Amino acid sequence: MTQNKYCLLGYASGVAGVDTHAGDAPMIVQQSPFLKSSDYQWTSMVHPLQDKSIIDTVSHVCTALAKDVAELVTKQKTFTVIGGDHTAAIGTWSGVHYALQNDLGLIWIDAHMDSHTPETTLSGRLHGMPLACLLGYGYPALTGILEQTPKIKPENVCLIGVRSFEEGEAALLAKLNVRIYFIEEVKQRGIAEVLQEAITQVSKNTVGYGISLDLDAIDPKNAPGVDVPELNGVNDQALLNALKIVAADPRLIATEIVEFDPSRDMYQKTEKLITELLDIFRNGKNT
Repeated sequence: MTQNKYCLLGYASGVAGVDTHAGDAPMIVQQSPFLKSSDYQWTSMVHPLQDKSIIDTVSHVCTALAKDVAELVTKQKTFTVIGGDHTAAIGTWSGVHYALQNDLGLIWIDAHMDSHTPETTLSGRLHGMPLACLLGYGYPALTGILEQTPKIKPENVCLIGVRSFEEGEAALLAKLNVRIYFIEEVKQRGIAEVLQEAITQVSKNTVGYGISLDLDAIDPKNAPGVDVPELNGVNDQALLNALKIVAADPRLIATEIVEFDPSRDMYQKTEKLITELLDIFRNGKNT
């Protein structure tokens, strides 16, 4: 029996992160010798505007991505978004929510909380704000992608692998009572057990869930091609093994892999890891 092609979308923007080279990520993955290109269909590749403010640029490119994502969800296609900086998540999950018009769960695997607002950010960089935006906090141009409503409820999101954060974003998530699995708990219990528990929570009162994977969640010795590496991360093989179990879950609606900076990769380690992740997601949906 012929397997269906798995859909990929590119978020070719790094303007909201540390290094704009992250915007090259989806094109590098698209051309990767490790990717079995005959198994995948690239349905779109969104690019940032020129000569606009960063907020306007991110709003534009996230809106474009959200529309493409919403179309795939409406057609009941399975897919992964490849970024680009983590503002991709604003577009990805805004599009999923718009298509479903129902409560959505989200697993946020990341070394960071990405939950700053304009009032709490220390760097001013928008890639530190996407989860807050999805929860309804931040610049209106980013919280209102496709519809003026929060895309995720606090009880329907879990963070996994956090080990670097600032007081302001931690205070917001604490106020909202968002479940955070810090890296110490992940190391103690194992990523597989933590992931399954998180899925149980985010699936409880939702029609399905997504996974947003920032590659800096993984230990930098396994995934060096990121702009904000943090030591003592999740083991790459343990994560791959855990995701093999999750990938076939019918409640898993979509995934995204973000913050790959090809200019900082070593021996194509991170690039190869991305293609391994994509094979897991594709195989899971073709079982």
